[in-house]
Amino acid sequence: MEVPRELVVCVFLHGFKGGADTFLTFPDRLVNILSPCGIALEPVVYPPYDTRGELVTAVDNHVTWLTTLVAEKTARFRELGGTGPVRVVLLGHSMGGLVIADTLLSTLPSASLPILGLIMYDSPLIGLNPAVFKSTFDKALDIASKGQAALAALGAGYGLFKSATSKPASPANSAPSSGKSSPAPSSSSKATTARNGKDDKVAVPPPAESASATPGSNWMSFPYIAAAGVTAVFGAAGAAYYNRDTLAKHWTWATSHLSFVGELWKTDELEKRLQEVVKAKEKGVGFHCFYTLIPAKGTAPDRTFLVLPHSPALRAHFTPSRTIQASDEIGAHIHMFDSDATYSLGQETAKLITEWLEKSRRGEMGFWKGDAAKGGPAAQDGETEKLI
Repeated sequence: MEVPRELVVCVFLHGFKGGADTFLTFPDRLVNILSPCGIALEPVVYPPYDTRGELVTAVDNHVTWLTTLVAEKTARFRELGGTGPVRVVLLGHSMGGLVIADTLLSTLPSASLPILGLIMYDSPLIGLNPAVFKSTFDKALDIASKGQAALAALGAGYGLFKSATSKPASPANSAPSSGKSSPAPSSSSKATTARNGKDDKVAVPPPAESASATPGSNWMSFPYIAAAGVTAVFGAAGAAYYNRDTLAKHWTWATSHLSFVGELWKTDELEKRLQEVVKAKEKGVGFHCFYTLIPAKGTAPDRTFLVLPHSPALRAHFTPSRTIQASDEIGAHIHMFDSDATYSLGQETAKLITEWLEKSRRGEMGFWKGDAAKGGPAAQDGETEKLI
């Protein structure tokens, strides 16, 4: 078997409430497109992790796991006789895009990981489209109000609801539990339980899905799912003994996930993160985001799941993935890798990886050892791209 001159490891990371099946056959699609071009691409799907607690915990776990993965892939490549570089491309869907962005930014100063570029899919880097949030929030309010009415009818009353939710929630870890790749060593005692395997994953009370939720949808559905779960608990128990501890568990489940997606409301941090990711181009790291777009129809305008940046310099890094199959923005977002736009999305992604790889071969990308190489293309530009 001929050993390729370099190895490209593509790591796929799901978003909020996603899983190992988020990308479906998309990773294999990229392999099939790039193999005839002589590019040895090895796809790795990051093990499913709890999308709850602080985002920084998910980032720390991802960095630890990724560092081990790169070391293992590099050692194996060398054993097979490979002498060229090992390059890493991180691909994240939805909130997974924020995780890989922070992974890059946390490792860039030390140049500890050979990250060639970041590719994001519908990642709300500067926030959600207000229309999407309003629709979801209206559903949440409707279900929540019905849940409170059910509690009152059972004699529980709002007082019990308030007392049950007064307990402070314990910080939850966001650690991978299983996946195609080898497990990473634990970076802290808190993450150990979640890393041992599917059976050892931190136990979280499963919510009851609302009938009004979009089939198969996970993104942003937890507010009304949690409320429906509380209602279901009290309905099943009748007037019996599901007490404040049980109710508090359901509330903790909801609020811990809210903490994770709460990053989307930190507007200053969102804008700073995006600017720093784009600025990483000076260090030879690429970035691009593909976003779902439902074309205008009749009097209805174009619809997107995320908010697009106004700055032309930033907007240049965003490309629409047009779909006429989806009925709404959330559906387009969730089925991004199983829609009428998936074929072209695979072609565009493969083209981007090819361009980055060719540039790295010419020394125009991939400066991982501290500052950009003196005299190299990045150093000769003389100007930093205006981001604001």
